[in-house]
Amino acid sequence: MTDYKDEIKERAGEIAGEVKGAVSDITGDTKGTFQSVKEETQEVFQEAKAAVTGTKLDSAETEGAAGYRADNSTSSGSATAALVLGILAIIFSFIKLPLIGRIPLIGLILGVLGLVLGAKARKQSQTNLATAGLICSIVGLVICILRIIF
Repeated sequence: MTDYKDEIKERAGEIAGEVKGAVSDITGDTKGTFQSVKEETQEVFQEAKAAVTGTKLDSAETEGAAGYRADNSTSSGSATAALVLGILAIIFSFIKLPLIGRIPLIGLILGVLGLVLGAKARKQSQTNLATAGLICSIVGLVICILRIIF
């Protein structure tokens, strides 16, 4: 009876050693897999961020990152000003001043200023903000002209 117990203990020890080795292999592989997944996820995130902003860094600036960074300097102050002036031109195209009568003078002035700044910003950089400012300024001017005509 003791022979069987010794054999069972010996075999149980061997199996325990094998299981321990397999667990450590799996744990090591899992840690490596998690690390590689984490790195790939960070890389994909950085690439997506760069695709939105359209900028890429050289390897000296990245310090181990995927090579991209956000660059918010693509929109200019002229584009923002053109958008604000265009929106104000639309608003003021509906307002008549008592001294001038039917002419929406403030809307006309703001629309022309927005148009000039929008064209300038669009030449500097092809941003959506500059395009939106240009469009709002044109819409404001058209409304002002239609209000003068009709």
